[in-house]
Amino acid sequence: MIRAVFVAAALLLLISAPKSLGQTLLPLSATHYATFVSVLTWVLALFLVREINAGLNRWADNKWIWKGDDSNWDWKNEVAIVTGGSNGIGAMVVKKLLSHGIRVAVLDVAPFSDKYQNGNVKYYKCDITSRVQVHEAAETIRSDLGQPSILINNAGIGNANTILEMTPERLRKIFDVNLLSHWITVQEFLPQMILMKKGHIMSTASLAAFVGLAGMTDYACTKAGLMAFHEGLTQELKHRYKCPQIKTSIVYPNWTRTRLTSAIEKDILNSMGSTIMDAKDVADIMVKHIISAKSGQLILGPSIVTIIRALPAWLQEIIRDRMAQIVTVNATTAVA
Repeated sequence: MIRAVFVAAALLLLISAPKSLGQTLLPLSATHYATFVSVLTWVLALFLVREINAGLNRWADNKWIWKGDDSNWDWKNEVAIVTGGSNGIGAMVVKKLLSHGIRVAVLDVAPFSDKYQNGNVKYYKCDITSRVQVHEAAETIRSDLGQPSILINNAGIGNANTILEMTPERLRKIFDVNLLSHWITVQEFLPQMILMKKGHIMSTASLAAFVGLAGMTDYACTKAGLMAFHEGLTQELKHRYKCPQIKTSIVYPNWTRTRLTSAIEKDILNSMGSTIMDAKDVADIMVKHIISAKSGQLILGPSIVTIIRALPAWLQEIIRDRMAQIVTVNATTAVA
């Protein structure tokens, strides 16, 4: 928007000023001066089209609601569920939520750090792939903290194996944690949100949803599936449950520095000038979006990734080939 305003101001100055003054400001011949003004006009038009497109995208992502409405949210009385909240991005999300006075329930199989413990956060050891454990934890949360209005499905694991190396047990585990658990948590917490006509469900995906790489096929599949889950959930809330008030968001982080990327960090940094995000920065963006009371998609990386599949096949394959050597280790929980 700033660029469009700057170009518009420059164009207005050149058009409104006497031609003699304009040519003084820009010492060009009459022909070159006219060409410059014409080019500037086209640049402004492109900027305006881009801004209009971005605005329409935000409107669509927000269920055709033009702006966020936080009037129905009292953050000090809201309860958030964060899966996988003991480490990495999840732990940073918990910390950010607490800074807004939101009460937080952490669901994780890993122990929760004592440094974040206070009266507004409670840890529940829970395997989110178990419907029974999730329901038991949910009942305890409702008793301890109140009815949850925010669900952040953040838990995720990764493998670093080729398709032939992948064992059935590890394959089932990554799909259970990264994708199928979303059905369990949403089925547990969404019904009450519908009754309240208020809620926010956020899913943590990855830019891997847009491109499959050697050594992480299983991970990319779960994140692509999560994209479809988010789209379907959004549609059902609008057209089946008539409840567009419930916000739905999906986050696509780029490579993020957590314990999951430690084994391949050097390979990431050596690939096509890739960078690694800090978990704190990812969490900050996620929580700011929650506080904005809007639905949406958060692309945390090169925007070109989202349009890779619209590119010619040869160009898509060049991009994938350039990143094929990032995940070459053989390990579990090696990618984020």
